[in-house]
Amino acid sequence: MTEHHDSSPSDPVTVTSDPEAVKEAHEVMSTMDVAMLTTVDSSSGDGRLTSRPLSTQVHEEDGDVLFLVRASSAVVTDVRAHPNVNVAYSSAKAWVSLAGSATVIEDRELVEQLWSKGADAFMEGGPDNPDNVVLKVNGDTVMYWGGGSLVGTAIDTLKMITGRGDQEDAGPTVVELP
Repeated sequence: MTEHHDSSPSDPVTVTSDPEAVKEAHEVMSTMDVAMLTTVDSSSGDGRLTSRPLSTQVHEEDGDVLFLVRASSAVVTDVRAHPNVNVAYSSAKAWVSLAGSATVIEDRELVEQLWSKGADAFMEGGPDNPDNVVLKVNGDTVMYWGGGSLVGTAIDTLKMITGRGDQEDAGPTVVELP
C-alpha cells in the first residue's frame, strides 16, 4: 500500500519516481541522524498518534531506514499492532517526511552489525541481548523540502510562506520509493 503525503492544492509539489530523485532523497536523509518515528498508540484504543526520537542506524539507498529498539518497548508493541508509520527528520537545511510500514527484525547478526557506542549508551545487554532488535521502516513515499544550502532552503521556505517570488522550486518534492 502506498501512502501519499497530503498538501494543500495551492502548495507547489513535485511528484516523481525518477531514480535520480530517489537518490537525492536518500542523500538528504543520510545527512540526518535523529528521527521522530510516529506510530499509532496501541494502548490508547482511539487511534492516537505518538512520536518518539530514534537514532537512525542505516539509511538504505531505496529509502528504507533501520533503527535499534527494544522488543519489549512500546514502539514495537505499536508497530506490531499497526505497522503504518511516519519518520520525520529536520535540520537547518532540510525537512523530510518518510511514510511507510515498519517491521521488527529479530536477527542477532544484524543487531551486532548495527551496534555502536551510541547503542551501548541507550540499550542494555549489548547486541547479544534478545530484547535488542531492529526496526525497519520500508518507505513508500518520502516528501522533502530543501537539502541544498541553508540560504537556499530559507529562501524557498520564505517564498512558500509569503507566496512571493518564483514558486516553481519553493515546494516539497514527493518521491515514490521502489
